[in-house]
Amino acid sequence: MENEDIYKEARKKVQAKKGFLYHFAAYVAIIGMLYAIIHLEGNGKMLPVIIVALSWGIGIAIHYLNVYGTENLDFLGISPNWEEEELEQEIEKLKKRRELKERIRKEKSLEDDLDNLELKEIEIRHKHQSE
Repeated sequence: MENEDIYKEARKKVQAKKGFLYHFAAYVAIIGMLYAIIHLEGNGKMLPVIIVALSWGIGIAIHYLNVYGTENLDFLGISPNWEEEELEQEIEKLKKRRELKERIRKEKSLEDDLDNLELKEIEIRHKHQSE
């Protein structure tokens, strides 16, 4: 039963990858044909081909991310664990900020204590001088 579930999930993933490859092949073929037609018949005006290639390319990129995720994008500087890494960095930043705030609060408290001690010393001196 468990092996059957694994098989179904694996098959679903393979079908998704196959669908992406067909989508990408259609993209390359259609953009190639559009380029050839515009190049031969359109006096070299490539703007329509560029618009179609970019807009469809966005769809290809989204399809790729849905099928493969970010696990194969290391060459772009995108780590497959980027979310966890970012979370750890944010936690570290917040911890450091909290520690700094606590240190500042303690130092301010110590400074206030020092000021109070100096005032008491001045009061004691003043009291002794007036006696």
